[in-house]
Amino acid sequence: DTSRMTTPLRVLGTRSVLRAAIAAAPLVTLLGCDIKTSDRDLVFLDPPSAVEKMHPRTGMFEKAVVSCWVDPRSADDYAKGHISGAISAPLAEMTETAAARLAGHNLFVVYGDAFQDALAKAGAKRLLELGFKNVYVLEGGIRAWQKDGYTLVTGTEPGGGTPQENRYQTACSGCTLAVDLH
Repeated sequence: DTSRMTTPLRVLGTRSVLRAAIAAAPLVTLLGCDIKTSDRDLVFLDPPSAVEKMHPRTGMFEKAVVSCWVDPRSADDYAKGHISGAISAPLAEMTETAAARLAGHNLFVVYGDAFQDALAKAGAKRLLELGFKNVYVLEGGIRAWQKDGYTLVTGTEPGGGTPQENRYQTACSGCTLAVDLH
């Protein structure tokens, strides 16, 4: 006869369970629900695979991929050389700035300086912890990038240069014409 079986709810009583849940709610809010990641959560791509992932062939009914390179190195290292189009998101300030800097993108390839780069791994894990999806790590970083024949640009802007320099450049039949103000 199952009518006489006791369940935890019957033993404790509905009111007791409800009171316990209400009492625990502030504790859950204080502790938060952080997403924990490990190196096993990371997906590594070599430079050619990363380029292919960034520019996929999508069908008419597939969601468009809006990808970006993410550089978690310092602003100084970024200015000395970065992948063209990369967004500077220094790891030290990534938690505060990632949402604004990476808004509108849905695929991310994070890179560092070299193979087994702790900064690139940490940057990718931080993005995953912040809730970003489709996060990859460029295996070998910019060393592998250059070794495979790809180039870097310098300056503080994603495409290279500085805001001051770029203000005086205009496009002209497939080339860039820089105007010297001296």
